[in-house]
Amino acid sequence: MVTYSLLIRIIALTIASISLVGCMGLGSKAASMRVELEAGHVDNAYAIAEKEDSSEKEVLASLNKGMLRRMKGDYQGSNKIFEVAKNHIEELYGVSITEQAGALIVNDTLRSYVGDRYEQVLLHAYMAMNYIQLDDLDSARIEMKQADVKMMEWGEDPEDDPFVRYLSGIIYEALGEMDQAVISYRLAKKTYESTTEKQNIGVPALLKKDLLRSLASAGFNDELRILKKEFKMGKFNPKPVVKGYGELIVVLNSGLAPLREEVSIRAATSRDIVDFVKIAVPKYPQPKLSYSARLIASNRAVAKLEKVEDIDALARAALSKDLPVITARAIARAVVKHETQETAKERGGALAGFIATVANVATEQADTRSWISLPQNIQMARVRLPVGMNKIRIEIYNASGMLVDMINKQVLVKSGKSTFLTEHWLVPNMGMRAVAEKNRKL
Repeated sequence: MVTYSLLIRIIALTIASISLVGCMGLGSKAASMRVELEAGHVDNAYAIAEKEDSSEKEVLASLNKGMLRRMKGDYQGSNKIFEVAKNHIEELYGVSITEQAGALIVNDTLRSYVGDRYEQVLLHAYMAMNYIQLDDLDSARIEMKQADVKMMEWGEDPEDDPFVRYLSGIIYEALGEMDQAVISYRLAKKTYESTTEKQNIGVPALLKKDLLRSLASAGFNDELRILKKEFKMGKFNPKPVVKGYGELIVVLNSGLAPLREEVSIRAATSRDIVDFVKIAVPKYPQPKLSYSARLIASNRAVAKLEKVEDIDALARAALSKDLPVITARAIARAVVKHETQETAKERGGALAGFIATVANVATEQADTRSWISLPQNIQMARVRLPVGMNKIRIEIYNASGMLVDMINKQVLVKSGKSTFLTEHWLVPNMGMRAVAEKNRKL
């Protein structure tokens, strides 16, 4: 028989458990931001992110707010909140016993979010790109050094990010520190080679040219000769610096990173409805098609943007690596929850067992949290332009080669200097896509 006091306690637990479900997964605020981003409404997503609430102290909320400020051109404000996220990640490295216990009993969303490793190093990269846009290359270099320290901290289980290594080299080169640039470009080449299976990129042609050029500049002729042969670029010769010209480096953040979904199974351990458990783990849906881009400048210079980071692939690889541990925790949790159901049934009867089952099933949710405002991939181009104000256009093409959007900008190019443009592009322009489709059918 269920006593009145026991029934009240079980019902209270059930209500609390079901209420907890509303705080799980992405969270309503993050989900709303993502919906707006997928519609291309950056202003709306930004307004949602900037609403003050307690979540502003959380790592994930700070990461998304920082990225949205970046998209709005508030680079200083972006780094301010990114710094908050960075400090919280450092503080949370030692996960508390209470959190571990909560994750085992309830679900993994009770664990503090510190981000996957690729997210942690990309945080430094985006802070560096913010500093670049603020014309503060020295601070950008500091962020790259911090990223290097973090990657080295992982020791026997390293997880270098090739784009971060590449960006380090670009920053060093822009600062005139060619020896450091050579080291970073070498590391980038090595890391692209070791992560080819994970990202399916290989060593970008841009990096090959940058590495060869930097080796020639530093006088490493033997290595230059070897790599020219390896890259099958024997005729490559660095273009001399021409008076009256400078370089434009374009970094395009294209699309949106994938969202985790929940996959769950429900199993009855006997014919009794009380003997019922649920196991839930995260998964990614099929990858979306990516878009290519090319840059066209007013002096008729044309450059195809090359993919230098596949964040979609990194996200899937990170989850695949963690999934065995996530699944083991989910199974262990199911065992613990099943024991609570049995205990409730023994002490309070079938009704108490049923209510405990409802509470356990309601709280068994997969952890689908991720940095939802990251791009699907990062593309890059380097092009020489005449000194002064230049009009450029970045054209976006779908997998069929159809033009679906354009970004028009004006950039000031300085003599002998590197000018940076870091842009975000989310979704096709529906109006332009409709016109392109109409023209294709004619």
